[in-house]
Amino acid sequence: MKQTSKNGQHGFSLLELAIALAVLAILAGGVLKGRELLNSARVQATLTDIANLETALSAFQARYSALPGDFIAASAAGLSNSGGDGNGLIENEEACQVFTHLQLSGFIQGDFAGGSDENGNCNPGSTMNNQFSGQYLLNNTMQGPNSRANAMALLIGEAVPVAQLAEIDRKLDDGNALRGAVQVLSGEEELCTTETGQWDEAQGSNCAALYIIR
Repeated sequence: MKQTSKNGQHGFSLLELAIALAVLAILAGGVLKGRELLNSARVQATLTDIANLETALSAFQARYSALPGDFIAASAAGLSNSGGDGNGLIENEEACQVFTHLQLSGFIQGDFAGGSDENGNCNPGSTMNNQFSGQYLLNNTMQGPNSRANAMALLIGEAVPVAQLAEIDRKLDDGNALRGAVQVLSGEEELCTTETGQWDEAQGSNCAALYIIR
C-alpha cells in the first residue's frame, strides 16, 4: 500500500522498490559481464599480436639474415633511411625502426614512421599499438627478473591490468611472473607480484610485462 504524504504526494510501495532494485541489479550484472568480455577479448587479441610478431620476426630474419631495426643494409633494401649497426642485437634507437622495417618488408600491416625524440624514446608513430592503450616495443635491452642477458623481449605494455597479465601468462606459460616466457619487467616485482611469484591480482595494479621471444 502506498503511503500518502501531507502534500498529497505518494511514496513507493515495497513492490515497486523491489522491482527497481532488481532492475538495477540486472544492469550492474550486465556492465560487469560486458567488462569481463572486453578484458577477455583484449587478452585474446594480445595473444594473436604476439604470435603474429613472432612469425614476422622469423620471416624477416629468414629473408634478410638480420634483425629488424638492427639491419645495417635497411636503406639499400628499401626499408627506410635508417639502418642499425648490424651487431645482432636490437638496441637503443634501433627499436624505433623495428616496426617500420617489418611493415615495409610486408610482414606486418600498418603505417609506421621510425624515429625517436631527443631523449632516445621512440616516437608514438614508430611503434605498434597494443591492446591496452599503449605500445609494443621489441628489443634486446629490456630485462625480466630471470631473463638471460640480451634476450629478445617484446614489451606487452607498460600499464596493463595485472589480472590481464596473469591470464596472458597462464595461456602462454606457467602463470609465474618471475620466470618463463612471460615476466614482469625488472624493477616492478614488489608492485606486481606475490611472495610466491604469482601476479598479484588482489592488489590490482597496472604493470609492465615482457614476452621473452628467445
